[in-house]
Amino acid sequence: MISGEAQPGPADDPAGLRDALSRINDARREPEYGPARLRGLLDGFERLVETLPGEDRRMAGAASLGELESLLGAEGAGDAAAELRRYLEPLLDRLLEGLLDYPEHRLAAYGSLLPGEDNHHHVATLVGHWVEGTVEGTLFDRGWAARQGYPGFLPGGRERVVVGVFDSLALPGAWERLDAFEGPNYRRILIPVETESGRIVCNIYEWIGPIDRAPPDPA
Repeated sequence: MISGEAQPGPADDPAGLRDALSRINDARREPEYGPARLRGLLDGFERLVETLPGEDRRMAGAASLGELESLLGAEGAGDAAAELRRYLEPLLDRLLEGLLDYPEHRLAAYGSLLPGEDNHHHVATLVGHWVEGTVEGTLFDRGWAARQGYPGFLPGGRERVVVGVFDSLALPGAWERLDAFEGPNYRRILIPVETESGRIVCNIYEWIGPIDRAPPDPA
């Protein structure tokens, strides 16, 4: 939930947070229970731990993860490593959610899912609340997405895009449906969002479909 007070932790290290989220997002594109996915999640977790206050916590987290990566990559690990990945991957996902203050409960919307827009009904039945925020990236209104009546968002850069942040305990049960609605040209990723209450991490849909030309300045 979005609280009225900024909490110490990853949000206090924006560069480290962006780096950790990039590693986590890349890992989640890999097949489930594969070595590349777990390795990426471990890298993201380690980077996230490094952003936390407390030297002892940083050193302990880095050491334990290094040992685990060595174990999983050891020669002859075989089936044992595969079983360990099946056990560790969901656990690591939950640990990441906890460290990031449960972004599975938050959606940063910039287009048709916003209140008053054409497809708001896809989230209107979920109990929650909206606040305004901004993200780093480019919102563009040209190309294939615009011809279909929807904007596209690309993360990164120095521009700030205004988003509506929807916070709902019901979102975890709706992601599969929302992913299907957005379709193959959008990919759900984690992104830092600036709000009046501080920096939080949310899910956002990144445009990965065709672009006719370089995106213009944000609309």
